[in-house]
Amino acid sequence: MRPIFIPSAILVALISYVTALSAQSATTRALSAGTTFDTTLAASGVHRYAMVLRRGQSANVVVTQMGVDVVIEVRSPDGNVIGSFDSPNGRDGDEPVEIMASAGGIYVLSVQPIDEREPQGRYRLRVIALRDEAATTAMLDTRRAAREAATAWLRMRSVAIPANGKLSFAGDYPALDRLARRVRVLGVGESTHGSKEFTDFRLALTRRLVERFGYRMIAIEASTDKLAQLEQIAAGKRAGNVADLAREAGWIGERARVELTRWLATWNAAHPNDHAHIVGVDPQITQAPQRWFSQFLVRAYGPDLVTRWAPVARELAAADSQVLVFGNSNVNAQTRGALFEMLTRLELDAPLLRVRFGSTSVDSARAYVRQFVEFADFNAGDDSTIVRAHNRDWYMATRVLSALSAAGPQGKVVYWAHNAHVHAPPGRPAGARPSGAELRDALGCGYGALGLSFGEGGFLSQIPNDAEDRLHLSSLPLAPDESIDAVLGGIRPGGSAVTWECGRRAAMEPAWLQQSHPMHWVGALFAPGTMAASAFRAFDILRDFDGLAYFPRVTAEPLPPKRAVVPARAP
Repeated sequence: MRPIFIPSAILVALISYVTALSAQSATTRALSAGTTFDTTLAASGVHRYAMVLRRGQSANVVVTQMGVDVVIEVRSPDGNVIGSFDSPNGRDGDEPVEIMASAGGIYVLSVQPIDEREPQGRYRLRVIALRDEAATTAMLDTRRAAREAATAWLRMRSVAIPANGKLSFAGDYPALDRLARRVRVLGVGESTHGSKEFTDFRLALTRRLVERFGYRMIAIEASTDKLAQLEQIAAGKRAGNVADLAREAGWIGERARVELTRWLATWNAAHPNDHAHIVGVDPQITQAPQRWFSQFLVRAYGPDLVTRWAPVARELAAADSQVLVFGNSNVNAQTRGALFEMLTRLELDAPLLRVRFGSTSVDSARAYVRQFVEFADFNAGDDSTIVRAHNRDWYMATRVLSALSAAGPQGKVVYWAHNAHVHAPPGRPAGARPSGAELRDALGCGYGALGLSFGEGGFLSQIPNDAEDRLHLSSLPLAPDESIDAVLGGIRPGGSAVTWECGRRAAMEPAWLQQSHPMHWVGALFAPGTMAASAFRAFDILRDFDGLAYFPRVTAEPLPPKRAVVPARAP
């Protein structure tokens, strides 16, 4: 590497800057090639580092977290934030930071806990590369060639799809059809929870899966209880206002649930002996089941047990009230233990209870208490029991597999959830795996994960930590060159779907596709003004997915009617 010469004026400015900051904070330090700092970050602390770069130069810094989840913010010489870096690896692991100097001057890095709840912890900061302009240019040329090779490889396995997501029933989409035929469960993701094109693609693809490929179960990341009511309407077993019921299950996917239910009702009416079904796989929103279950307890065990059940019911109701607004849904360990005990009691007493109250009532009671147990278990966060608490993805995976079992030996399931849930990364430890990884372990190549990606555009989300839990329309600029979204965008001018064989064969793949790269990832919560760089997560797409659908531009779902304010839960 060529030596980097720093003009004396900039060096003097750097020394002056660091000296001034050091008077305020002992953690402000100058960075240069090979610098390493191993230090402790106090709760709510902020450490600052300064680096001089000339225009065209670049640097790579790695912050290794050791017991504290940090976010690194980078400011340009004019003081503007040009990057915010936080990988989804919790309190341990590397946070890689890359700085490309578009102007000469002092670049400032701030390292701080991701929020005020983080404990004190250690981290190690290392400057692992500092390149001059020529080396930076050569690196960018190499990267460009690698991306082009990846795009060419993907193009050979792709098919054009409408940029608006509305697949034609008569259209020919061999890349998608190959995947649909191969798997028994197809996870269809989304990289935001509120973009129209994703909704329209899922609806059109699901219709195709039902009509052409024998899929008869649509499992959705949504309330088990509320979707059971929509299933009754789709099956023609009850009347009801589909829009009202869909709204009660929350703003995420509201339009999709309405249109899907109405279409399935039409399909089922025309195919009375070949119904397709909706099932919710999220064991949440439990108010109605709680009321029914309390009444069952009175009949089965008398008022004394109901009195003991009351504090459990209150804790569940308090936690459940926060689900739709992403508030504090924590459940205490005593409640979780009581629910496991109740589940066991009903299993033991089932033969006698069936004689007294009939199989329908007893099976409903067992199903409801299982729902309560699942909800409490993944919201308890307590490891005091023999078997560690399972996460939400574990329970969604078990419900998808239950839907597959209900579909019969030849049945197939399409599973709607966020990319964060449907992807199937190998090697994750138990308790940290998404539902897609659990399904891959259970079904092997019988599970397929299709992620959805976009280049730029808008989405609907909830404002975090907002007293009124308001929803907001946000947008993101065009994805940067060194991203999965940008590589997919190079396949063709419009939308694309690309799929590949199950299982990686690294020697046959371009080098760029053998590594992790950022792809758009926006959850339900997104604060207005959030840095675009924060809307990405790293994926190794050939391991994590079996295919991706790409849309060059997405638009936000409309804001729903004003929602009732849900008071924050008392601590």
